[in-house]
Amino acid sequence: MNEAIYGENSEQWKKAADEEYDALVLNNTWELVPRKKGIKVLKNRWIFRIKYLANGEVERYKARLVIKGFMQQYGVDYIEIYSPVVRLESLRNLLTLGAVWNYEIHQMDVTTAFLNGEIDVEVFMEQPGGGVTL
Repeated sequence: MNEAIYGENSEQWKKAADEEYDALVLNNTWELVPRKKGIKVLKNRWIFRIKYLANGEVERYKARLVIKGFMQQYGVDYIEIYSPVVRLESLRNLLTLGAVWNYEIHQMDVTTAFLNGEIDVEVFMEQPGGGVTL
């Protein structure tokens, strides 16, 4: 994180991290609770990546706050993991049907869509480093 925040392009990285943090807060992703004895509290980290356009130009700087899930134990901290992502074959079939039936096809992207899923267990995470915002 220090390399991104204090290095080259630091303003873009700070902006990306602030946008990610604001989206997490806006979506009520977590609730601040007192730390209890015997509860596993997972660490987190920031992941920074540059998204490029097809021509190689920078499209945007992306920051993600992630839990270090490798600290979790199957059957203790979680039961199963599922991500509702459409298979490429299903998408092709739908597009083919749309073309055959002459339907108007639209595309959309839901920002922070992964925050809208429900989980059936409580997960405790340390507060993000750097205070409330970067």
